[in-house]
Amino acid sequence: MPAPHAPTPPLLHGVERTLFVPLIARAQAPLWCPLLDPQDACAQDVLARSGRDQSEYPTDMATVLNVLWRTRKIKDIASGFFEHFPHVQGVNLGAGLSDYFQWLDTGRNRWLDVDLPEVVALRQQLMPEASARVELRPENLCEPGWWARLGLQRHNHHNPLLLITEGVLMYMQPTEVKAFFNEIGEHAPEGTELLCDFISPLGIGQCIRANNRPGDAVPFLWGAHNGLEIASFHPRLELLEQHSVAEVYGWGGPWLEMLCAPLTGGPLYGLAHLKVSDD
Repeated sequence: MPAPHAPTPPLLHGVERTLFVPLIARAQAPLWCPLLDPQDACAQDVLARSGRDQSEYPTDMATVLNVLWRTRKIKDIASGFFEHFPHVQGVNLGAGLSDYFQWLDTGRNRWLDVDLPEVVALRQQLMPEASARVELRPENLCEPGWWARLGLQRHNHHNPLLLITEGVLMYMQPTEVKAFFNEIGEHAPEGTELLCDFISPLGIGQCIRANNRPGDAVPFLWGAHNGLEIASFHPRLELLEQHSVAEVYGWGGPWLEMLCAPLTGGPLYGLAHLKVSDD
Protein backbone atom coordinates (compact mmCIF):
# COMPACT_ATOMS: atom_id res chain seq x y z
CA MET A 1 0.00 0.00 0.00
CA PRO A 2 1.57 3.35 -0.96
CA ALA A 3 2.55 5.76 1.80
CA PRO A 4 0.15 8.67 2.28
CA HIS A 5 1.21 11.99 0.85
CA ALA A 6 2.37 14.68 3.26
CA PRO A 7 -0.13 17.49 3.84
CA THR A 8 0.14 20.32 1.34
CA PRO A 9 1.73 23.34 3.06
CA PRO A 10 -0.60 26.34 3.25
CA LEU A 11 -0.07 29.02 0.63
CA LEU A 12 1.42 32.20 2.03
CA HIS A 13 1.16 35.68 0.59
CA GLY A 14 2.44 39.12 1.43
CA VAL A 15 4.38 39.50 4.68
CA GLU A 16 3.93 35.84 5.69
CA ARG A 17 5.73 34.78 2.52
CA THR A 18 8.89 36.66 3.56
CA LEU A 19 9.72 33.98 6.16
CA PHE A 20 11.33 31.83 3.46
CA VAL A 21 14.00 34.46 2.78
CA PRO A 22 15.96 34.03 6.06
CA LEU A 23 15.33 30.29 5.95
CA ILE A 24 17.00 30.00 2.53
CA ALA A 25 19.85 32.35 3.52
CA ARG A 26 20.70 30.29 6.62
CA ALA A 27 20.30 26.96 4.85
CA GLN A 28 22.58 28.00 1.98
CA ALA A 29 25.09 29.92 4.11
CA PRO A 30 27.83 27.25 3.80
CA LEU A 31 27.81 27.84 0.03
CA TRP A 32 27.06 31.55 -0.15
CA CYS A 33 28.92 33.01 2.83
CA PRO A 34 30.92 30.45 4.86
CA LEU A 35 32.43 33.09 7.18
CA LEU A 36 28.96 34.00 8.48
CA ASP A 37 27.54 30.46 8.43
CA PRO A 38 25.41 30.01 11.60
CA GLN A 39 25.47 26.22 11.11
CA ASP A 40 21.70 26.07 11.04
CA ALA A 41 20.98 22.36 10.56
CA CYS A 42 17.30 22.99 11.26
CA ALA A 43 17.03 25.43 8.33
CA GLN A 44 18.51 22.91 5.94
CA ASP A 45 16.08 20.21 7.09
CA VAL A 46 13.04 22.49 6.95
CA LEU A 47 13.90 23.80 3.48
CA ALA A 48 14.28 20.26 2.17
CA ARG A 49 11.04 19.18 3.86
CA SER A 50 9.09 22.15 2.49
CA GLY A 51 9.75 21.24 -1.14
CA ARG A 52 9.80 24.95 -2.01
CA ASP A 53 11.52 26.04 -5.21
CA GLN A 54 14.27 28.45 -4.17
CA SER A 55 14.03 30.20 -7.52
CA GLU A 56 10.72 31.67 -6.31
CA TYR A 57 12.72 33.68 -3.77
CA PRO A 58 15.54 35.39 -5.71
CA THR A 59 17.93 36.52 -2.98
CA ASP A 60 20.51 39.26 -3.44
CA MET A 61 23.82 39.11 -1.57
CA ALA A 62 23.06 42.22 0.52
CA THR A 63 19.95 40.53 1.93
CA VAL A 64 21.92 37.34 2.63
CA LEU A 65 24.56 39.32 4.52
CA ASN A 66 21.88 41.15 6.52
CA VAL A 67 20.24 37.88 7.57
CA LEU A 68 23.44 36.05 8.44
CA TRP A 69 24.94 39.04 10.25
CA ARG A 70 21.88 39.60 12.43
CA THR A 71 21.65 35.86 13.14
CA ARG A 72 25.21 35.82 14.47
CA LYS A 73 24.65 38.97 16.55
CA ILE A 74 21.44 37.66 18.06
CA LYS A 75 23.06 34.31 18.88
CA ASP A 76 26.04 35.98 20.57
CA ILE A 77 24.05 38.49 22.62
CA ALA A 78 21.35 35.98 23.58
CA SER A 79 23.98 33.43 24.65
CA GLY A 80 25.43 36.05 26.99
CA PHE A 81 21.99 36.75 28.43
CA PHE A 82 21.35 33.07 29.17
CA GLU A 83 24.76 32.75 30.82
CA HIS A 84 23.43 35.14 33.47
CA PHE A 85 19.86 33.79 33.47
CA PRO A 86 20.03 30.11 32.40
CA HIS A 87 16.57 29.28 33.81
CA VAL A 88 14.37 31.99 32.26
CA GLN A 89 12.22 32.13 29.14
CA GLY A 90 13.11 33.30 25.65
CA VAL A 91 10.41 34.51 23.25
CA ASN A 92 10.74 34.88 19.49
CA LEU A 93 8.05 37.37 18.44
CA GLY A 94 7.45 36.69 14.76
CA ALA A 95 9.47 33.48 14.68
CA GLY A 96 8.69 32.46 11.10
CA LEU A 97 10.65 29.29 10.42
CA SER A 98 13.60 30.21 12.63
CA ASP A 99 14.84 27.97 15.43
CA TYR A 100 17.01 29.88 17.89
CA PHE A 101 16.48 27.33 20.65
CA GLN A 102 18.83 24.95 18.84
CA TRP A 103 21.65 27.33 19.83
CA LEU A 104 20.29 28.78 23.09
CA ASP A 105 19.07 25.69 24.96
CA THR A 106 20.71 25.75 28.41
CA GLY A 107 18.96 22.59 29.55
CA ARG A 108 16.92 24.69 32.02
CA ASN A 109 15.36 27.53 30.07
CA ARG A 110 12.02 27.61 28.25
CA TRP A 111 11.22 28.96 24.81
CA LEU A 112 8.14 30.39 23.09
CA ASP A 113 7.80 30.90 19.33
CA VAL A 114 5.01 33.26 18.24
CA ASP A 115 3.62 34.07 14.80
CA LEU A 116 0.42 34.48 12.80
CA PRO A 117 -1.94 31.46 12.67
CA GLU A 118 -1.10 30.57 9.05
CA VAL A 119 2.64 30.65 9.82
CA VAL A 120 2.10 28.52 12.92
CA ALA A 121 0.20 25.99 10.77
CA LEU A 122 3.13 25.81 8.35
CA ARG A 123 5.62 25.53 11.19
CA GLN A 124 3.69 22.65 12.75
CA GLN A 125 3.97 20.75 9.46
CA LEU A 126 7.63 21.42 8.84
CA MET A 127 9.15 21.74 12.33
CA PRO A 128 8.07 19.13 14.87
CA GLU A 129 9.04 20.35 18.33
CA ALA A 130 11.84 18.31 19.86
CA SER A 131 11.65 19.65 23.43
CA ALA A 132 8.95 19.82 26.06
CA ARG A 133 10.36 23.22 27.03
CA VAL A 134 9.39 24.74 23.67
CA GLU A 135 5.92 26.14 22.96
CA LEU A 136 4.38 27.48 19.75
CA ARG A 137 1.54 30.01 19.88
CA PRO A 138 -0.47 31.85 17.20
CA GLU A 139 -0.86 35.59 17.75
CA ASN A 140 -1.18 38.82 15.78
CA LEU A 141 1.40 41.24 17.20
CA CYS A 142 -0.30 44.14 15.43
CA GLU A 143 -3.34 43.84 17.71
CA PRO A 144 -2.98 45.45 21.17
CA GLY A 145 -3.27 43.09 24.13
CA TRP A 146 -1.02 40.35 22.73
CA TRP A 147 1.16 40.31 25.86
CA ALA A 148 -1.75 39.30 28.08
CA ARG A 149 -3.16 36.88 25.52
CA LEU A 150 0.18 35.06 25.40
CA GLY A 151 0.23 34.86 29.18
CA LEU A 152 3.73 36.31 29.45
CA GLN A 153 5.28 37.33 32.75
CA ARG A 154 4.06 40.63 34.11
CA HIS A 155 5.73 43.84 35.22
CA ASN A 156 6.21 42.68 38.84
CA HIS A 157 7.66 39.25 38.01
CA HIS A 158 11.11 38.57 39.47
CA ASN A 159 12.51 36.85 36.34
CA PRO A 160 13.39 38.78 33.16
CA LEU A 161 12.65 37.56 29.65
CA LEU A 162 14.69 37.55 26.47
CA LEU A 163 12.65 38.88 23.53
CA ILE A 164 13.70 38.58 19.89
CA THR A 165 11.98 40.14 16.90
CA GLU A 166 13.73 40.05 13.53
CA GLY A 167 12.48 40.78 10.05
CA VAL A 168 9.10 41.84 11.46
CA LEU A 169 8.90 45.49 12.50
CA MET A 170 9.82 46.97 9.11
CA TYR A 171 6.67 45.39 7.64
CA MET A 172 4.39 46.99 10.26
CA GLN A 173 2.73 50.40 10.14
CA PRO A 174 4.42 53.06 12.36
CA THR A 175 1.42 53.15 14.72
CA GLU A 176 1.57 49.36 15.05
CA VAL A 177 5.29 49.50 15.84
CA LYS A 178 4.74 52.06 18.60
CA ALA A 179 1.92 49.94 20.03
CA PHE A 180 4.21 46.88 19.91
CA PHE A 181 6.88 48.60 22.02
CA ASN A 182 4.23 50.01 24.33
CA GLU A 183 3.07 46.45 25.10
CA ILE A 184 6.61 45.56 26.10
CA GLY A 185 7.22 48.76 28.04
CA GLU A 186 3.97 48.46 30.00
CA HIS A 187 4.11 44.75 30.82
CA ALA A 188 7.61 43.24 30.64
CA PRO A 189 9.42 42.41 33.90
CA GLU A 190 12.34 44.61 34.85
CA GLY A 191 15.59 43.37 33.35
CA THR A 192 13.92 41.95 30.25
CA GLU A 193 16.11 42.37 27.18
CA LEU A 194 14.94 42.85 23.61
CA LEU A 195 16.83 42.35 20.35
CA CYS A 196 15.21 43.91 17.28
CA ASP A 197 16.47 44.75 13.82
CA PHE A 198 15.55 47.95 12.00
CA ILE A 199 16.09 49.70 8.70
CA SER A 200 16.75 53.37 8.02
CA PRO A 201 13.69 55.48 7.14
CA LEU A 202 15.39 55.91 3.76
CA GLY A 203 14.36 52.32 3.01
CA ILE A 204 10.64 52.86 3.54
CA GLY A 205 8.70 51.94 0.40
CA GLN A 206 11.49 49.72 -0.94
CA CYS A 207 11.35 45.93 -1.49
CA ILE A 208 14.08 43.35 -1.46
CA ARG A 209 14.30 41.23 -4.63
CA ALA A 210 12.59 38.21 -3.11
CA ASN A 211 9.59 40.30 -2.00
CA ASN A 212 9.09 42.28 -5.20
CA ARG A 213 6.71 39.94 -7.05
CA PRO A 214 4.14 41.50 -9.41
CA GLY A 215 0.82 41.67 -7.59
CA ASP A 216 2.33 40.56 -4.27
CA ALA A 217 5.12 43.03 -3.53
CA VAL A 218 5.98 43.54 0.15
CA PRO A 219 7.50 47.00 0.78
CA PHE A 220 9.03 48.21 4.02
CA LEU A 221 6.62 50.40 6.00
CA TRP A 222 8.61 51.51 9.06
CA GLY A 223 12.16 52.51 9.83
CA ALA A 224 14.18 54.18 12.59
CA HIS A 225 17.23 56.39 12.42
CA ASN A 226 18.90 54.60 15.33
CA GLY A 227 18.36 52.59 18.50
CA LEU A 228 17.84 55.69 20.64
CA GLU A 229 14.78 56.54 18.55
CA ILE A 230 13.38 53.07 19.29
CA ALA A 231 14.12 53.40 23.01
CA SER A 232 12.17 56.68 23.06
CA PHE A 233 8.92 54.77 22.38
CA HIS A 234 8.51 54.03 26.11
CA PRO A 235 10.10 55.43 29.31
CA ARG A 236 11.05 51.95 30.55
CA LEU A 237 13.07 51.14 27.44
CA GLU A 238 16.83 51.69 27.62
CA LEU A 239 19.28 51.27 24.74
CA LEU A 240 22.18 49.06 25.79
CA GLU A 241 23.96 48.96 22.44
CA GLN A 242 23.44 49.35 18.73
CA HIS A 243 25.08 47.35 15.95
CA SER A 244 25.32 48.02 12.23
CA VAL A 245 25.65 45.60 9.34
CA ALA A 246 28.36 47.96 8.02
CA GLU A 247 30.84 46.04 10.18
CA VAL A 248 30.72 43.00 7.84
CA TYR A 249 32.21 45.11 5.04
CA GLY A 250 35.53 45.67 6.82
CA TRP A 251 36.96 49.04 7.82
CA GLY A 252 35.38 50.75 4.81
CA GLY A 253 31.81 50.00 5.92
CA PRO A 254 31.82 51.94 9.22
CA TRP A 255 33.87 54.74 7.60
CA LEU A 256 31.32 55.20 4.82
CA GLU A 257 28.47 54.99 7.32
CA MET A 258 30.07 57.76 9.38
CA LEU A 259 30.32 59.98 6.31
CA CYS A 260 26.63 59.41 5.56
CA ALA A 261 25.48 59.90 9.16
CA PRO A 262 24.33 63.53 8.64
CA LEU A 263 21.88 62.20 6.05
CA THR A 264 20.91 58.84 7.55
CA GLY A 265 21.14 59.55 11.29
CA GLY A 266 22.37 55.99 11.83
CA PRO A 267 22.83 52.64 10.11
CA LEU A 268 21.03 51.66 6.94
CA TYR A 269 20.39 48.34 8.66
CA GLY A 270 20.99 47.73 12.34
CA LEU A 271 20.25 45.73 15.45
CA ALA A 272 19.13 47.40 18.67
CA HIS A 273 19.78 45.77 22.05
CA LEU A 274 17.31 47.19 24.57
CA LYS A 275 16.55 46.61 28.22
CA VAL A 276 13.38 47.17 30.23
CA SER A 277 14.28 49.18 33.32
CA ASP A 278 12.41 50.93 36.10
CA ASP A 279 15.34 53.25 36.88
